Amino acid sequence: MKKVYSLFLVTMLFLLCSCGYTVKGIQQSSRDSIFGSGNKTVAITKIEDPSLYPWITYYLTNQFHTEMNFRRLAKWEVSDKADYHIEILLPKFDTFASLTDEEDRTLLNSISIQMEVRVHDMHLNTTWSSGTLSHYEYFQNLSEEESIRETLNELVYMAFNAFENTF
Repeated sequence: MKKVYSLFLVTMLFLLCSCGYTVKGIQQSSRDSIFGSGNKTVAITKIEDPSLYPWITYYLTNQFHTEMNFRRLAKWEVSDKADYHIEILLPKFDTFASLTDEEDRTLLNSISIQMEVRVHDMHLNTTWSSGTLSHYEYFQNLSEEESIRETLNELVYMAFNAFENTF
């Protein structure tokens, strides 16, 4: 019985492989992106932030590092010797309380942020741009800072999806 079962499993494996399926391990593999196969280095060299929040630059840098490491698109370099230089531009940054209660506590925040990410290939001397990425949302029962963080998270996610669209 074990021989029949083993023969069945081997036959199914060959059948699946002949259909184009491949067997891979559980390790997450890197996907091709504008950075190549994940062996190049990147550095954030510029962040233009028109807001008056000093923590946004650090927050964006951290989010970019986290997402880049999670997706394994490239390796981080802290110097200008990196293969790719990233510029993050925030041309529009608007926050306002849409709804307040009788004690002037904010009940509904409206956040509208636009972001453009430019990636400079230092070896080929070319520039890739994400174009203008926009996100506008209402946040109920969140502080203004938490609302801004949620919006920036969405924009970073959108930027990294654009990095992986190499078609």
